[in-house]
Amino acid sequence: MVPVWAETRGGRGELIEMILLVADLQELKAKPKRSAVGTIGEAELDKGRGPVATVLVQTGTLKVGDIIVVGETFGRVRALENDKGKRVTKAGPATAVVVLGLADVPQAGDILRVVADDKEARTMVEGRKAATAARVGDGRGRATLEDLYRQIQAGQAKELRIILKSDVSGSLGAITHPLEQLDQDDIRLNILLQGAGDINDNDLMLAAAPNALVEGVNKKITGTDRRAAHVECVGVRLYETICNLTDA
Repeated sequence: MVPVWAETRGGRGELIEMILLVADLQELKAKPKRSAVGTIGEAELDKGRGPVATVLVQTGTLKVGDIIVVGETFGRVRALENDKGKRVTKAGPATAVVVLGLADVPQAGDILRVVADDKEARTMVEGRKAATAARVGDGRGRATLEDLYRQIQAGQAKELRIILKSDVSGSLGAITHPLEQLDQDDIRLNILLQGAGDINDNDLMLAAAPNALVEGVNKKITGTDRRAAHVECVGVRLYETICNLTDA
């Protein structure tokens, strides 16, 4: 264990030394010539550039033009940016870069993998989405917040299902932790899906099937999707801050 202080940046040197020591003792090595594998540290939807994700390449070399699968989305690497914001053509092991070119915003912690072609990427993503849908279940009916509140009060609802969207994926952990503390003996909180980006039609369709609510922090919903939510009778609530959501 190495104590570090984010405010003063103290302990960084000792932490780096310890990491290098452990890597040397355990003979940890990366293979720069293989297909890249990395982990998403942060991701968001940039209005000008689309989905943007920061990835730490753990092994292999990530290159512009590579086809990548990240969680339940995929794409072709359109551009890479280093920690100084400059464009680069590749990133090797232990390098953090910003990746542009994904179809949707991934979640922090998702694993990035380079695959052979679009067909393989699409197959992997479809399989993962099917697995997520199976976990969500096949609930029936629609619900508004008022409906669910009445069911909870009457003891008819044992589970409150939520789809959670935020501005950046890294803040989702800070949101889900206090929400999970709200669990009570007679009602369980079940977060079906969480991710970064604006609330869209896919979120509303997913919420409609298992009788779920959609909660957004520092996000917006378009007029078209708001009308779709009304048609599907999906409850949507938007909050400016995390505290506003947990207090509600």
